[in-house]
Amino acid sequence: MKTNLLSFSALVFLLASCGGEKKENPVDENYGLNFALMDTTVSPKDDFYRFVNGQWLDNNEIPEDETNWGSFGELRRNTDKDMLEIIKKASADPNLDKNSDQAKALFLYQSILDTVTRNNQGVEPVLPLLEKIDAIANLDDLQNFLIEQQKQGDSYFFSFWVRSDFNDSNSNAAYMGASGLGLPDKDYYLKDDPDLVEKRQKYVEHITRMLQFLGDSEESAAAQAQRILVFETQLATDRLERVQRRDARLLNNPRSVAEIQQLVPQINWRNYFDQIGAKEIDTLIVTELKYIESLKDIFAENQIEDWKIFLRWSAFNDAAGMLSTEIEKANWDFYAKTMSGAEKQKPIDERALATVNGVLGEALGKLYVAEKFPPEAKEAAKKMIEKVVEAYDIRIKALEWMTEPTKEKALEKLHKINIKIG
Repeated sequence: MKTNLLSFSALVFLLASCGGEKKENPVDENYGLNFALMDTTVSPKDDFYRFVNGQWLDNNEIPEDETNWGSFGELRRNTDKDMLEIIKKASADPNLDKNSDQAKALFLYQSILDTVTRNNQGVEPVLPLLEKIDAIANLDDLQNFLIEQQKQGDSYFFSFWVRSDFNDSNSNAAYMGASGLGLPDKDYYLKDDPDLVEKRQKYVEHITRMLQFLGDSEESAAAQAQRILVFETQLATDRLERVQRRDARLLNNPRSVAEIQQLVPQINWRNYFDQIGAKEIDTLIVTELKYIESLKDIFAENQIEDWKIFLRWSAFNDAAGMLSTEIEKANWDFYAKTMSGAEKQKPIDERALATVNGVLGEALGKLYVAEKFPPEAKEAAKKMIEKVVEAYDIRIKALEWMTEPTKEKALEKLHKINIKIG
């Protein structure tokens, strides 16, 4: 199963064209837009998407190691190719500071490529974490475990992070919400669509397969897989649906620490925030309010064995892509092939790059900027964006269907754009 094929070849031009008749030759000049990718035999009034992307869609296939494809995919692949060359060059640089962030990124990259060591170690790297989970005997132990893992950047049951404040973009705010599950969202657990029912069964089979890498018998692994699905379904039930998560109004629920304490009294929240280094916090924005409130019942049930089975699976599942190549491949079989329709695993150097980008991307970014983004390129990009803003200004002022007060508001919003380049 492949998912989708999309392109955005000439959107800026076409926003100005959609009200007119079809044109055999839209314009003679080409200002960075590839008109050859359009299908100008189609009227934009009849099929705008086809008009924009028709030739591109006809002449491109989704690569076997991708689940969707478009101009952003092409851009990413070209950038990754450049980045791999930069990594090779930097790895051979005798003057690279071994204590720098860049060196740490290169070390991580090289450790992923070292499949001999990975295969020799097998599941050994994740065993200390699983032993901590096995030692959990009560709610206090669980809280201490959650605190320790949050310090490492890992979240279970609930997550904590800092980003710009919904209510004041000039300030940062603390946020709390739901942590991840093994399936993408609540629909996969709750809906009776035949495809989702099949995905749930495949997920149980996947867990059964994976737990046997930890030495569990097939019978024990299958029983645990069923319990994990039931428990994760319980965790998924009160979460926001996919469309709801796009509505910032539903995510913006400021609550004091005292109010969160009332929502979930089993956790000592003041101690939790103090221990993870957030002593000054008195208010958080709760993005999944109903879900966080549901934790009260989940913790009150005191199903310690269910917690431990869930945590053991979650920790192992998170680590699977970094362990032996056999475990990594089994993980890919489910998440990339079964769930998303990929037909071929990406080359190991691209997989390693993706991992480093995820955890040490800024360090790699410094290497990339030094090689590919000189000051003059930044200045050229800035001028180009300023021209786009100028064009919007002219077009808004010329709109016949917009009232003058509305134009004033539109222009005010336009000129508040904060341009960030590189």
